[in-house]
Amino acid sequence: MTRNSSMHRTLLVDGSPEPVRALRTTLTSFLTDNNVPSRAVRAIVLAFSEALENAVEHGTVGKSKLEVRMRYSPRFVLVSLRDSGSDKTPLGRPVDQDDDSERGRGFKLMNELMDYVRVRVYPSGGTRVSMMRRLDERH
Repeated sequence: MTRNSSMHRTLLVDGSPEPVRALRTTLTSFLTDNNVPSRAVRAIVLAFSEALENAVEHGTVGKSKLEVRMRYSPRFVLVSLRDSGSDKTPLGRPVDQDDDSERGRGFKLMNELMDYVRVRVYPSGGTRVSMMRRLDERH
């Protein structure tokens, strides 16, 4: 029997780290409860954390809303995050990387950890990053 599971959360972000930590914990629990292998859990949570940090930094101003969706199936995990901002550097977009800088590496990291990363910028404002990781024997 195939078991699928989904979760949708809306998070109000106000600049404090507590909601961000809570969301990482929620994702980790969601994956662990669905028996996702620990190696995949670490990769998914790290990629998600990078997208989440970008959303807080680039896509939120004051009190802002982040929408998070998580989906599990025995073959893959999909996570997506939508911010409501309109920063010049949308969530998850690659930026010119300076070898001496610590900035601009998040998008590359997300792509290395996940099998699929898609960024969509909405004309009305906001950006969605969707990431998928297959759960087969090579992961």
